[in-house]
Amino acid sequence: MLKSYRVWLAIGVSLLFLGLFFSRIDLGETWEKLGEADYFLLIPAILVYFVAVYFRTLRWQFLLNPMRTLPVARLYPVVVVGYMANNLLPVRLGEVVRAYYLGEREKVSKVSALATIAVERVFDGLTLLFFAAVVSLFLPLVGLLQGLGEKANIPWLLLAVAMSMPFILIAAFMVVASSSPKWLEALVDRITGLLPGPVGSRVNGLSHLFIDGLVVLQSPRRLVAVFLLSLPVWLMEALMYYILAFSFDLNKVFSLTEMVGVILLVTSVSNLATSVPAAGGGIGTFEVAAAATLTLLGAESATAGAYTIVVHTALLVPVTLLGLVYLWMDKMSLGQLTRESRAQSGRLPHASPGNTLKAEDPP
Repeated sequence: MLKSYRVWLAIGVSLLFLGLFFSRIDLGETWEKLGEADYFLLIPAILVYFVAVYFRTLRWQFLLNPMRTLPVARLYPVVVVGYMANNLLPVRLGEVVRAYYLGEREKVSKVSALATIAVERVFDGLTLLFFAAVVSLFLPLVGLLQGLGEKANIPWLLLAVAMSMPFILIAAFMVVASSSPKWLEALVDRITGLLPGPVGSRVNGLSHLFIDGLVVLQSPRRLVAVFLLSLPVWLMEALMYYILAFSFDLNKVFSLTEMVGVILLVTSVSNLATSVPAAGGGIGTFEVAAAATLTLLGAESATAGAYTIVVHTALLVPVTLLGLVYLWMDKMSLGQLTRESRAQSGRLPHASPGNTLKAEDPP
């Protein structure tokens, strides 16, 4: 894995953003703020985060239902392991690990499961954009984007497009693909027919399985349901951010009602920023986006930096430890799971053009 240029590029991106983050704060003052924080609030904040993971599991259960109905109790450990892997592996390789882990545990098509995870990511982005749009009615979002652009040396309009358009375009493609699967399958058959025999057959089978995983998007009612299930996911995560804001007395910087909007915006911007390919857990991109958002809205840079460090640590460490425990209980390791999922990707399903593999069949 470390031989991949994408891995080193992701690590380089994280280091670049971490350098930018630490260059914008006074380390001495930030350390002082970290020492003054009320860490007792980490307990309810972390508990709230695991409730958010529960809502993520409910949403994934809904997305998987067309393929197979699985109880939440079976899916929750898989979601936790997936987030653990995402925190430790670069360029979101944890998504592949989660799909593979589910396929091994529950005998669900790994490729179709990966398609549902892609749907999750798109709806995460759309939900965060929705939050940002609502908050922009009360807070100066354009001014914030201009400030973020100046800090990152990127034109603010380009920054806004880069953060929003990928989710919108991919969502549009997924809806079109799911509403006209026969058309897309015929297009896939035509394109893969131009490839050499074994390669074309494997890519064809993989593509058909991925299209099968988008079946949940065929109904407008199900689209609305996925969006509604996404709201508690991010509202609970924002609540975690809100609780930890009191650890750093941000309630003395903003009124309680202002802080609701500020925290929703910090949640949205910081998580949208992690869509940039980087090292595990969005390290670097998260810090720059969260701290810059808080600073531009009126918080001191040292307070914003210390708050960001604690929030991101609370997001990464507990779920990573629990994921490692779940793997240990299954007598597996992350290295083993990563190797097996990568090896599996080299044994893609075969399918003749026009012959779709069924979603229940593990690749």
